[in-house]
Amino acid sequence: MSPNHLAATVDAFNLRRYKEAAAHSAEGLALAQGRDEAFWMGLNEACEGFALIEEQKWAPAENKLVSSMQTLRNFGFRYNNFEVTAALAGIRKAVEEIKFVCNKDKRVFDVTLLPQLRMAARENT
Repeated sequence: MSPNHLAATVDAFNLRRYKEAAAHSAEGLALAQGRDEAFWMGLNEACEGFALIEEQKWAPAENKLVSSMQTLRNFGFRYNNFEVTAALAGIRKAVEEIKFVCNKDKRVFDVTLLPQLRMAARENT
């Protein structure tokens, strides 16, 4: 796995530059092999889903985010210094918020609920 692509993806995502994050994650996916390929696919779908939220394209965003959750949940708590469970919690909350907006329970998507992606803290040895 390319730590540079992962760091660039996380940085762009946390700055809410979701299209840029999707581009970085697509680069990571293009270089990935084996199990890493599935991880990058899930991360890319999450980034693309949040880009679609920005465009208020609710149905395609929900589809991308659900697919992302289905892929990423296979990676446990942490994968290569990326906190998967924190990402999954944020993605799940976004899917719930999309449903509220689509069901007219809320008028707008609450952007304060947009998650941050996190890298795992490394121990000093």
